[in-house]
Amino acid sequence: MINYTFFKQYISPDKTPTKIHQSKYYFSSLTASEVTQAEHELGICFPPQLKKFYLEVGYGYIGLDNPYFRNQIMRPKEIVKLRLGQDFYGNMSTDDLEYYSSNDVLPFFDLGGESDYLVIKLTGENKGSIIYFGDIIASDFDDFIIKMQKETDYFIN
Repeated sequence: MINYTFFKQYISPDKTPTKIHQSKYYFSSLTASEVTQAEHELGICFPPQLKKFYLEVGYGYIGLDNPYFRNQIMRPKEIVKLRLGQDFYGNMSTDDLEYYSSNDVLPFFDLGGESDYLVIKLTGENKGSIIYFGDIIASDFDDFIIKMQKETDYFIN
């Protein structure tokens, strides 16, 4: 696992919103109970690298300098809502909702488009890999973070 210390300088102590494109990174911290509560509601444990990131850094934006994508590591509570089809997530197409709520993947990264999320593969071959529209774009969460630091839309090219 990589060291996430670099990102800690971008944690907002009071969760004050930042202006878009003012910084490449912006995070809000999470409590262990917020992470545990989401795991309980989902009936799964978050993959170890994602959970470590949540506990050490939190959730937020990695790539605010990219005007085309939201690039948000989702808050655990939002993942719960998405997988359970709550709030506006219930308006997704049936196919999208079934995919994102399946036991095979975990949506964790919001690109900003309608039903446009990156997922972590939870089962089978390539477990732990990051998937975008069926393609493996990173071997695991840490690999994804390293690639995103270099180029926030690397998986589009």
